[in-house]
Amino acid sequence: MNHRLTVTAAAATVLASISLYPLITGTGWFFAGIGATIVVAGVGTLTRLRPLPVVVCFLAAVAGLFLYLNIVFAGPQSLYRLVPTPASVHHLMTLVASANTQTAKFAPPVPAGRGVVLLAAAGIGIVAAMTDLLAVRLRRPAIAGLPLLVLFCVPLTTIANPGWASDVTVFCLGIAGYLALLSAEGRERVRLWGRLVRTWSGQSEARGPDTRQLTAAGRRIGFATVVLALFAPLVLPALPHHRLFHGAGSGPGAGGGYTGSLSLPNPLVQMDEQLHAVHPETVLTYRTTSPDPPYLQVYVLGRLGKSDWSLAPPSAATDAVGNGTLPAVPGLTTATPAVPVNETITLRPTLSGGKNQVSYLPVPYAPRSLSVPGAWRVERNSLSVFSTSTRLAGLIYTVTSRDINPSPAELRSTSAPPAAQHGYLSVPAAFQQLGPLTRRITADRTSAYSKAVALQQWFTEPGNFTYSLSTTLPPGPNGLIAFVTKNRRGFCQQFAFAMAVMARLVGIPSRVVVGYTQGVFHADDTWVVRTSDAHAWPELYFKGVGWLRFEPTPSGSSGQAGQATASAPAYSIPPVGSIAPTPSPTASTPTPGVSRPGASPSAGGGAAKLKHPGSGGGAAPQTASSLPMALLIIVAVLAVAAVIPRAARSLTRRRRWFKAADDTGRAHAAWLEFRDDLTDHRIACRASESPRALARRLGTSLDFTAAQREALDRIALAEERARYARTPVASAQLRGDVATVRRAMARRCGLPARCAAALLPASALAPARAAVTHTLDVFGWMDVVTSGLRERMGRPAPGGPG
Repeated sequence: MNHRLTVTAAAATVLASISLYPLITGTGWFFAGIGATIVVAGVGTLTRLRPLPVVVCFLAAVAGLFLYLNIVFAGPQSLYRLVPTPASVHHLMTLVASANTQTAKFAPPVPAGRGVVLLAAAGIGIVAAMTDLLAVRLRRPAIAGLPLLVLFCVPLTTIANPGWASDVTVFCLGIAGYLALLSAEGRERVRLWGRLVRTWSGQSEARGPDTRQLTAAGRRIGFATVVLALFAPLVLPALPHHRLFHGAGSGPGAGGGYTGSLSLPNPLVQMDEQLHAVHPETVLTYRTTSPDPPYLQVYVLGRLGKSDWSLAPPSAATDAVGNGTLPAVPGLTTATPAVPVNETITLRPTLSGGKNQVSYLPVPYAPRSLSVPGAWRVERNSLSVFSTSTRLAGLIYTVTSRDINPSPAELRSTSAPPAAQHGYLSVPAAFQQLGPLTRRITADRTSAYSKAVALQQWFTEPGNFTYSLSTTLPPGPNGLIAFVTKNRRGFCQQFAFAMAVMARLVGIPSRVVVGYTQGVFHADDTWVVRTSDAHAWPELYFKGVGWLRFEPTPSGSSGQAGQATASAPAYSIPPVGSIAPTPSPTASTPTPGVSRPGASPSAGGGAAKLKHPGSGGGAAPQTASSLPMALLIIVAVLAVAAVIPRAARSLTRRRRWFKAADDTGRAHAAWLEFRDDLTDHRIACRASESPRALARRLGTSLDFTAAQREALDRIALAEERARYARTPVASAQLRGDVATVRRAMARRCGLPARCAAALLPASALAPARAAVTHTLDVFGWMDVVTSGLRERMGRPAPGGPG
């Protein structure tokens, strides 16, 4: 029975489970997972005492895991706190249901409740059972990496972003466990072959054969793979935004101020629950000086990922909220008209947030001053107000804001967005299918403002879309594209997401905001905001004005279904006739990839490639513009790689002849050059052949002329005399002889061999290949060091017994 492999498989599972730390707060889940792994390894060891079927072994491990979870999480409901009962099983199911609810409400990291810890321990235990079965019972350690990979993939499917340093550390720990698993199984496998010949110096005799050096090749491959996996994204142009290599400024919300130690709320889940509540409840009330107060901003979703819009963790660009003025409004100039608004807001006790969770405060955009109890901070870019310690329930605070209300004429004259906002223009490839449709809608519009108005009018035109909370659209890009082109049925989330994506496609920076409409006015001068007023809307950026709200969701004012309290801002509804009409619904509803009959590929005025964001085009040009630079980098790297071997060969030749100061030195230099020329032209030679025998064989096999054979014989004779004779032969002619033999080799070899010798000489690569071989075998060097330490520790002290 291989106990080493069992322990290694358990250790690999524990190391891989560390990758889950961005998802759950605290460390209790980790130690619960360690306990589950130990139980599974123990059960697996017991089942291997007898030759049982594979299925029985796996079921026994699952049964042991269930018994462990029952004791730890449902002990009081069990018989004698050990034996599962219907009550304990029901308690476990209740914990799982509560964990599912909790994970749906919060973005990672979620609070570590007992249900969440139960799910984490169960998941780690199942992975441990599969790893133990594959690696130990079936002796397939390479395939055992698949369940370990599952643990790595779980955090990648969420918005958890702990930082590149933590990601690299966790990645290396997990890979170390996997390589240790491969090494342990390989060592056990080759140990059965017999006694081995040692190739490493400094190793003492051991009981049985030493198999460590036979696994060196596998370690080299594994180590090289890890290095490539870590550093390939730094070279490939398409991968710099990988999680392990993202940099500050790579997009909205970049920054290191938030390390992921607290829970982020999930805005979309919260909004969906509030809108679907059977009986709407009051969320907050407020008094205001404005007859038409602005919406209340809570969450700013500035990240457009491959599948959806998401909330970025708070960045490092934050300021503490006191009783003074808040940071400047991004992009807003003093010339833009804005109405001051004073509001006193009271939050209802039913609101959650505070402990172990980032709480976001509902405020009208753009807030200028805030008086609120507790420790709060404000992000400079989004002006979102958040806290990691203050609860929302029952909070009363006063905020002064500026209700930005520019005129359509001012907005039409705005210029291209500054470079700082280009991070809000990126559009993943999955959403690019909406590009042709977007360009058709905005074909006759010349300014960014007119394009934004055209998009809003297209969504709100009666009969074009239907507002409905009952939508069956799938999540992700496919659901959004289906909403725009086929289904045309949804609520504010779909409308806001679609318009924000389409705005980016025509070069307008955009983001999605989740919060509340202004609510309903009551007779006592109080506005009441209920759960039915939860809302999502797009905000578009215009230079000199900053972020402006648009309203693509139908408001229901024209008799059709819609968000009851939503309303489009005045600046988004220009006077009649000032902007050309939008295309008819039938002309703008093609399925992506399907053109109208008789239409050219660029119909609708849109070009085949989008323009640069600064010129009013879409966001795709960032990828297109970076393509030539990427090609130049690749060409430059290939050119350098092609020049280096040839340059190294030339430098080696010059150094040899320069260092050869006498006849003996020139004889050795001529022989080494001849052997390197053979290597470069891929001509095989045996180490056992003497110089004279090698010269005789090659002269015949390569069909040298008499003069060429004489030159080769002089090189061989000079080397033999330099080795064995008391006096060497004269060396004045050797350098020319080497050149003659080299040209003769080139003529006798084929074209591929000549090209390889000229461009990629193998003799120049041999030292580098040997150096890389020894460098990559870091685990082999570690074996040598540890074996030496063990030998010293086990050796008796001088003068002692034995």
